[in-house]
Amino acid sequence: MKKRVFPISMTVLWGIVFTTAMHNLTLGICMGLMMGIAFGLFDSDKKNDQEKE
Repeated sequence: MKKRVFPISMTVLWGIVFTTAMHNLTLGICMGLMMGIAFGLFDSDKKNDQEKE
């Protein structure tokens, strides 16, 4: 669970920033998710399992 706190909080932060900048809730949330995905904050569990081995 601790590994997911940072990506989720950064995505929420970017969502708030883009919502404020664009004055549109839907676009802000979508852009926040896209920023999180673009910077690789949400890695797949398979990738993490391979690194452990």
